[in-house]
Formats: sequence, structure tokens, C-alpha cells
Amino acid sequence: MLFKAIGKKIGDTFLYPAKQPFPKTPKEYGHAYRDVTFKTRDEVLLSGWLLNEGGHATVIMTHFGYRANRYGYQPKLQPLLTKPYKKEIEFVKVAGRLIEQGYTVLMYDLRNHGESGQSKLASGTGGYDERFDVLAAIEFIGTNESTKGKNIGLLSYCMGLNATFYAFEEDQDVFTKHKVKGLVGMQPLGNGDFLKAYGIKGAIYKHADTHYKEHTKIPLDYPIVPAVKHANVPTLLCQGRKDPWTNLAFINEVFETLPVKKEMYWMEEPTHRFDGYNWFYDHPEKMTAWFRKLL
Repeated sequence: MLFKAIGKKIGDTFLYPAKQPFPKTPKEYGHAYRDVTFKTRDEVLLSGWLLNEGGHATVIMTHFGYRANRYGYQPKLQPLLTKPYKKEIEFVKVAGRLIEQGYTVLMYDLRNHGESGQSKLASGTGGYDERFDVLAAIEFIGTNESTKGKNIGLLSYCMGLNATFYAFEEDQDVFTKHKVKGLVGMQPLGNGDFLKAYGIKGAIYKHADTHYKEHTKIPLDYPIVPAVKHANVPTLLCQGRKDPWTNLAFINEVFETLPVKKEMYWMEEPTHRFDGYNWFYDHPEKMTAWFRKLL
């Protein structure tokens, strides 16, 4: 019974991420922006910021999930036992590097996160249901008066990158129709690999997986690689080589499976997974060069 209770608690951290507030808006960083909303195909209302409207192209940022939002990650708001990182993650700082290059940036909250609405399922799915959020963001930028007709780039983090791969599988045509020209993907990771790397295994993992499947109808290790086969956008895949929470064999498999023009960027310095989420603020060169070449 104890293992079952622990497994349920672990499963709930993936199913029901606590929503986090925004301590700052882009205005506090010196960026002009406006609040935007748009709906997904399954009728979830998503909330976002559109920064530097009027840029020559748009980059859509899709954040990692689970106790994060478009703003980023705040350690002080994390439960004691799930504080994996001591630094603040501020995605607007990364957006600033893109604004310096003349891009409009869309930052939005995934379903069940931030100010976005709840899905009918009302729980996270590791990127699977969130695929509809990625498609909705592309369709919003592709039809919004100030951005339609211009090239689009995608900057997708972790679960947000999983969602992007599942979105390719769901509807490739959206990417082509709305002129998505390049993807920078940061550290994809399945829930199962994360838990196993965190030391969760055996009976506890089994109970967590059972609890998760009861709510989502998919397992914690629902496969991502089959969706990668449908990618139709040149991709820069980024990964911290010393990331202790990932499966580097999986990363290599994702890269080998990508059927598009691609490049692998190994970040050699970071020793914590979350260092990668801040990486492009201090080291924007690879990201900006990839988008500059394609957008």
C-alpha cells in the first residue's frame, strides 16, 4: 500500500502541475508586448504574450511543462522535495535575444499551465495532448494581422518539444501552410525516462505508471520517436551532454530519426538539465544563427 501511495503521488506531479504566477511581464524587461488568446482544436483557450509585434519573422516559444509557464520557473514556489534547480529561469531573457535579431516572439502557456485554460482531461500528458497547443500557436501567428504571411520559427523546450513532434504527426500541413521554416529543439524527454533517471523504478514506478494511465490512457513512456519521423522542418536539436536526467541513447535516436536537414548541438558545460533552459540567454549564437539562416 505504501508503494502504491508513493506511486500515486509521483503520478500526480505529472498529471496536475501546480499553476505558477508571473512575477514579471515583458514590460519589466523593456519589451513592448500585448496579451493574446487563441483557441485549440479541442476548445482550450490558451493565453500568451506577443512581443515586438511587427518583426520581420516570428519565433514561437513553447515552454517545458510541470511547474513552469511562459515566464519560466521559480524555485521558491516548488515543493521542498521537487526543487531540482536553484536558479530562476526567465524565458523573456531568451526572447530578448530574438528581439535583438528583429523577430516578433510569441510566448504562451501550455494547457493546464499559467493563465491558459484546462483541457477536458485536466491533466498533463507529456506533450501528447499538448500537440494541439503547438498547432494552435502556429495557426494564430499564421492568421494574426501583423504576423500572417511571414516566416515562422519554433523554439521548443523539453515537453514543449515532445508536443512539437506530436504536432508534426498530427498535422504536417499546418507547418507548411503557415511557413514554419526552422525548429530549435531543446532536450526532449519522456516522463518514463525522467523518472527512471531520478531513481524511480520497480513497484513504485509501476504504480505511478498505472495511476498515470488511468487518467491519460497512455503510459508514462508513451513513445516519441515514431512522431519524430513526421518532422518536416529543419531542426537544430540541443542537449546537455552531462544532463543526469536524460537518456542520451534516446537523444541520439531522435536525431538519427529526424528526416530533415538537421544539426546536433551538444552543450558540453552544463551539469544540470535546467542549465539548458537558460542557455540561450548567455549563449545565443547557435540559436540565432540557425534562425537567421532559415527565416
